[in-house]
Amino acid sequence: MQSNSDVRPPVLLDLGDGSRHYNYHIKEVQIRQESGEEKTAFEYETAHIWGNPTYESIVKAVIAERYSPSEETSLINKYNAFILKLSIDHSDKDKYETYLNEVSELKAMIKEDLRKLGLMEPEPARTLAQAIVGKLVEIDKYDTNDEVNSFLFNEQKTWIDAGTRAVFRNSIDSAELLQEETIQIPIGGIILTASVAQAKIMLAKIQRYADNAAIVTAGHKSTVSKLKTIAQVDAYNYQTGYPEKEVFNV
Repeated sequence: MQSNSDVRPPVLLDLGDGSRHYNYHIKEVQIRQESGEEKTAFEYETAHIWGNPTYESIVKAVIAERYSPSEETSLINKYNAFILKLSIDHSDKDKYETYLNEVSELKAMIKEDLRKLGLMEPEPARTLAQAIVGKLVEIDKYDTNDEVNSFLFNEQKTWIDAGTRAVFRNSIDSAELLQEETIQIPIGGIILTASVAQAKIMLAKIQRYADNAAIVTAGHKSTVSKLKTIAQVDAYNYQTGYPEKEVFNV
């Protein structure tokens, strides 16, 4: 809920009825009055919380102000459909990742506000081991998204996972053994009809790309595991060195 006030609002405002307002994203603005003079005011967002203002209750209230349960469910379902190749709308993935990033930023903000109010313990100092584990998680996440796992098929970004590649390989081998000239493969939202030789080469190129990308990922993880300071870990760029993506136009 958007709110404004002539005075800076408290982060937590007790309403006297067992509920509170959590005020966040507070910013000072200058408003021009009818007289032509400017006055200072404050714009902010407000979430209504019943009971004790715990981290969990505030997070729930803030997210509910921004996304209804049906909107959250829709974002998740569309993202899952994209991941399972039931949808080719890349915006579904982008919208879900935007949602995750926004929720993550809101949670960090709420934690910081509660710490300043003395309602949460300070975050313990991060150790080198924790920094390395966190970076390895980031590398794994990057390794499994379409920044790495993709190729261009008729100018559209798509991917064939390892399990599906194994199935396609069996199909191609069977067609070759039976001396069939063509084979059909579902790819990029269409059914591709290609010669067995063409399909075999395409699959081989995708497999070798995946092999080489996996080697790069393993190298990044090995390097990070050997770093000696948290600063080195935080500064490490794991998004480099990956092979050039394959491009197929048919």
